[in-house]
Amino acid sequence: MNRARIGAVADFCAGEPVPYFVDGQWNQGTDTPIAVIDPAHAQPVCAVAVADQAEVDRAARAARAAFDRGAWSRARPDQRSRDLARLADLVERDSEILAELETLQTGKPIRESRGDVARALDGIRFYAASARNIRGEVIDVSPRHHSYVVSQPIGVVAAVVPWNVPIVLTVSKVAPALAAGNSVIVKPSQTTPLTALYLARLWEELDLPRGVYNVINGPGRSVGEVLCVHPLVTGITFTGGTETGLHLGRLASQQSKRVMLELGGKSPNIVLADADLDKAIPGSANAIFYGQGQICAAGSRLLVESAVFDDMVDGVATFAQNMKIGDPLDDGTEFGCVTSISHRDELIGWVDRAVADGARIVTGGKAAVVDGLPDGAFMQPTVLVDVPPTAPISREEVFGPVLVIQRVVDLDQAVAWANDSQFGLSAGVWSRDSGRAREIAGRLEAGVVWINDYGVFNPAMPFGGVKLSGSSHREWSHLALDAYLEHKSIWEANS
Repeated sequence: MNRARIGAVADFCAGEPVPYFVDGQWNQGTDTPIAVIDPAHAQPVCAVAVADQAEVDRAARAARAAFDRGAWSRARPDQRSRDLARLADLVERDSEILAELETLQTGKPIRESRGDVARALDGIRFYAASARNIRGEVIDVSPRHHSYVVSQPIGVVAAVVPWNVPIVLTVSKVAPALAAGNSVIVKPSQTTPLTALYLARLWEELDLPRGVYNVINGPGRSVGEVLCVHPLVTGITFTGGTETGLHLGRLASQQSKRVMLELGGKSPNIVLADADLDKAIPGSANAIFYGQGQICAAGSRLLVESAVFDDMVDGVATFAQNMKIGDPLDDGTEFGCVTSISHRDELIGWVDRAVADGARIVTGGKAAVVDGLPDGAFMQPTVLVDVPPTAPISREEVFGPVLVIQRVVDLDQAVAWANDSQFGLSAGVWSRDSGRAREIAGRLEAGVVWINDYGVFNPAMPFGGVKLSGSSHREWSHLALDAYLEHKSIWEANS
């Protein structure tokens, strides 16, 4: 039996291809549907309808028309707040369906998917509350004028979402944009569109204004890029590969659109000699192996002071060897599969090239075999040592469960190696000396730094990077809300 037909998910996938959602209507499109593949089973979950360029234009026009009608864009902030809270209630009601869809399309363990849905739910509730806090200000600059600033939505936002954490990254873009009063068109990855489409079902169930939340499927070049350069699209929010994001940024700059980019990372995780290894070992292992390493903020470079280097290598390797690799839908599975067989082969290729350059495999480095799922895209959690800091695997984003552990002589070398990167998304520091850890955190060129922890998120805290890891805008927190607002200065002459 196809595993997509388990439980309530069967209803959502019935009558495939699953249509996309534009202007409050479900559409089958005219192009050939795209199969969504369960990477653990190497079988289709379902097929989804694909938009063409004419449908992209229709979506943009519908979103702009909805914005101009004002049922959402000019609604009182407290009304938008109540509607987003109602949406959150339905997400909570259907959280298990969303988690199962997420696991089926990504291959991540169901326990991770449940955590991702909970994180997305928290994000919707956060921005439901934040909508009430949109305000302007009076600035007294002239006795002849009443001068003030009002905050207004920017218009139509194109949200381009990647395949690795689709429910979280959809919400991180959609929730603040909607809270601010914008219309949104989501272009999910063509391999993982199901949770964004399910949110459209919930939007429809609540009878919320048509044209405000739209989802279109299709390839990046023929759908995503066309959407982003459409003249009626005002803002672009993109998470994905660095080259693609920079390409979209160049295109958008020609039209002076607002662009928010969250791109790649090669995040350093520093363990000092005085660190509590009982915490640093599992924390550093989870930093890379959570999500099968397919997380932009994954702690893929572990920089360890010499005094504890061997203990950290042994501890992290043992942790990796003891992880239960299995069927992602099993509650006991700790480590699922990567997104596809081709991606797994690419990851193994990275390891093989590193070994050819002198690296040593401590554990992993090969495909994993799971009983009952012989065709699944499973890979062993992998730990490498003896890797020079200049090696490609030390500098480029691998995007998989491959950890490079390097020995450093002191904190100055650790900081220097950590910052010697084109990326600057996130970093970690482990030390019992809080003052020393804070000093290092201040010196690291990263948008997010965790001290004695890794990978903790909350919608109240901003997330984003520096250098090639992204634009100056941040996702989450009040800063993300501000990114979807225009601040208009009004001068009113006294009569």
